Amino acid sequence: MMKPLIGITTGEIYNLTSAWSPQAYGQSYTYSDAVIRAGGVPVLIPITSDMDTLKQLYAKLDGILFAGGNDINPKLYGEEATEYTTDVSDRRDDIEMTLLKWTLRDKKPMLGICRGAQLWNALQGGSLYQNIPTDLPAASDHDISTKLQDLEHLAHALKVDESSCFADIIHSNTINANTHHHQAFKVLGEGIQASAWAEDGIIEAIESHDDSYAIGVQCHPESLHDVEPKWNLVFRSFILSSSK
Repeated sequence: MMKPLIGITTGEIYNLTSAWSPQAYGQSYTYSDAVIRAGGVPVLIPITSDMDTLKQLYAKLDGILFAGGNDINPKLYGEEATEYTTDVSDRRDDIEMTLLKWTLRDKKPMLGICRGAQLWNALQGGSLYQNIPTDLPAASDHDISTKLQDLEHLAHALKVDESSCFADIIHSNTINANTHHHQAFKVLGEGIQASAWAEDGIIEAIESHDDSYAIGVQCHPESLHDVEPKWNLVFRSFILSSSK
């Protein structure tokens, strides 16, 4: 049986020590490793404006993982960027928006991680808090795992909606998570529902209202396979859904 091909979106990488060198398109190895562990074959998707190339690649993919990375441009949810929104990549936004539209149209399995989940929400007409510390000063520190430089730091015990698809996947109404984000869901987009929350009420996981496999999470579960095994169930369910 052929393993499913899983596309992983990439970010723009600059060589700070050799500014003259070409820009690279890439992604952390943790995403590819998570897909491989779950039984899929990872394929990195380049940032290209060649739609014929993108369409051909998309057609071969069985599922798409919309990975984390830089902030999305607030214009995608009808706002001007504040001083706290940084490192925006319009080229990446444009390509991933196109891929996301195709994915949702075709009901191809998708998993959105951090930025990927936020992009999905924006596409569906939702919005974001651009900076949790200033927009929600009573909230917990949702960037503490980054500050500690610890990918496996479990900062939150998430409360999961027992009636959600997410709860069915992990067989639990709680799950531990790291936290590497300074933005958060504000208004949820059309067809999206919340399925998990941090202790301060901030939404940490979303899913589709319909029967398609579409899940988004704010944490970075690709780094938590050893310290919170429940996240492995999410990747396995994503790969299994992509195998059908």
